[in-house]
Amino acid sequence: MKRLAWLAPALVLAAAFPAWGFENICPYAGQDQRRIAEILRMDYDAVPTLAAHLCANVGRKAYNALGPDRARKTFLGPIQGVAWANTGDVISAPDYPRRIAPFSGFVYIIGAGGISQRPFVRWTTDIVGR
Repeated sequence: MKRLAWLAPALVLAAAFPAWGFENICPYAGQDQRRIAEILRMDYDAVPTLAAHLCANVGRKAYNALGPDRARKTFLGPIQGVAWANTGDVISAPDYPRRIAPFSGFVYIIGAGGISQRPFVRWTTDIVGR
């Protein structure tokens, strides 16, 4: 049963963002590995290691990585998954003003319970998992 624990965030993601096409990559199964390597200018074989590092934060609490001390101490919500967003993908919830990804990269799926009662996404570089 523990092997299927990764499925819960994926189901939450599908319910929260039905039209987005975001897919939780944890556990990493090679989604767009070549393209990710090209965009991030990294070795092709290093992409699974990076994905595993990001997936290690799933289940932890999300906090801001940048900003003043007060902002970094604000609990944003639980990290429910990691996804890859391509340039031009919609990265806002359906009922919110439309926000387009200005560049490709990994995003954390932050669950409800922190600053929002709805799931949302944030760039992995902007988040610290504790």
